[in-house]
Amino acid sequence: MEHKIKYLPKSQIELEVNLSPSEMEVFWKSAKDKVLSETNLNGFRKGNIPEELIKNTDLEEKIFDEAANLAFKKSLNEIVEELDLELIGQPEINIKKIAPDNEFVYILKSAILPKPELGDYKEISKSVFKEKKEVEVTDKELNDALDWLRKSRAKVIEVNRPAQKSDVIEIEIQSFIDDKETESFPKKDRFILGEGRYPEGFENNLEGLEKGKEKEFSLIIPKDYWKEDLRNKKMNFKVKVISVNERQVPEMNDEWAKSLGNFLTFDELKSSIKEGISMEKNFKEKERLRILLLEKLIEKTDINLPDILVEGETKNQLHMLNHFLEDQGIDFKDYLERVNKDEESLKKELRKEAEKTLKGFIILRTIAKLENCEPTPEEIEKAMNEYLNQQAIQGVDINQIDKGAFLEYIKERLTNEKVFQFLENWSNNKN
Repeated sequence: MEHKIKYLPKSQIELEVNLSPSEMEVFWKSAKDKVLSETNLNGFRKGNIPEELIKNTDLEEKIFDEAANLAFKKSLNEIVEELDLELIGQPEINIKKIAPDNEFVYILKSAILPKPELGDYKEISKSVFKEKKEVEVTDKELNDALDWLRKSRAKVIEVNRPAQKSDVIEIEIQSFIDDKETESFPKKDRFILGEGRYPEGFENNLEGLEKGKEKEFSLIIPKDYWKEDLRNKKMNFKVKVISVNERQVPEMNDEWAKSLGNFLTFDELKSSIKEGISMEKNFKEKERLRILLLEKLIEKTDINLPDILVEGETKNQLHMLNHFLEDQGIDFKDYLERVNKDEESLKKELRKEAEKTLKGFIILRTIAKLENCEPTPEEIEKAMNEYLNQQAIQGVDINQIDKGAFLEYIKERLTNEKVFQFLENWSNNKN
């Protein structure tokens, strides 16, 4: 088998392949045996149809197609392995010559996964990991976490007194603009008074109201309010208090600590929370350094991405955005207005993000091959089972998961983790 390869711009190739008549013999025989074994012709047993009844018929065309397909698949697999190529998308194939007792010639044009010329990624990693910040948990962080935990465990008891800040109140709301009732606020709500859930001035008007009391008032909605269509608008409100509830926050002592789990003392609880905050801050610092490292590697690496790859990832980014907006109950057009973009400018922005994502993927994949950082089948299987078990516990129908795509996702995630661990360990040993 002979082949010539031509590398084209934007990570594309043109491959011309020539199989000799002798190399094609096995494919002609296999194709003929397969087609005839599947053909019923009156008066003849399967596989025993005379040559004169095959020529210039659909059977002959089927044999040609099958022989070409068998030869194409085997020859291409061998060439791809020999040249270490990864074809992307559906290749364009042009058969130049095929006939029994003759050579088979075809030309293939395809995009390929780029092979970047990496810079000194180890030295880049070393410079990045030098910037690692030592994690420290401040007294304020610890106290804020304890305070949040206390408030989250507060008992809520209805009381017969005027509402005051930190109470949980339940209200009915009517809102108007120019005497026309709007749907800008919920008809009923239950919230902690004084924590800024509503526009500035709204909650102040509710302080001092008792259960069953009503109040009418007007507000100019602040210019920085999150709902853009309400900014600077004058609104009239009618609010009725349904209930006033006092929050009884527990004292921070040993008894309270025991009620939260396997803690004998309040100091044990504090230590556990401090350790949790430290772990979270260490994780965030690790992610910060990894993002910084990837950005520097992308900046120092020239990668010529094929259009088909970028277009596919851009569509994927748009699909994920739409899915997220649906989950949040946000209309796509409303989102475009909120971010002050049209669909075309959004797609351009997503295309840049897609290019960045792809470059990062290719760089990490290349380093993984160079440094033998790929996960073992056992590691992949273990990670898959752990994830599927978690999904099943959460009520997800795991039978609906695309197993092929899921396998690739887990493999890529584990590969990236191994690459980052390798680079961090190497950097630490060299510092």
